[in-house]
Amino acid sequence: MPDVLLWLGIKKIDTLLSMSDMKYNAITGAGIEVTDRVPLPEHLVPADAQVEIAAKVFAGYDGGDVYKKGTRERLDSIKGRPTGDTTE
Repeated sequence: MPDVLLWLGIKKIDTLLSMSDMKYNAITGAGIEVTDRVPLPEHLVPADAQVEIAAKVFAGYDGGDVYKKGTRERLDSIKGRPTGDTTE
């Protein structure tokens, strides 16, 4: 993933808008400096995506101060869309 960034000559990213540790580790492992990581704002995560985001934070995504409650209790308390619900 960082190959394109290196090809473009990028040596530093001031603000990385990603919570993915895989992306962050790949970028920094390639020698690109990351000054600040910004998690997704809560208001941009739809209600039916809370299960996914909570699971990702619990599994190691960096949620910063926004999603620092990556606990098992938070993960267990979040409910997804009911089975058979086809609303988008």
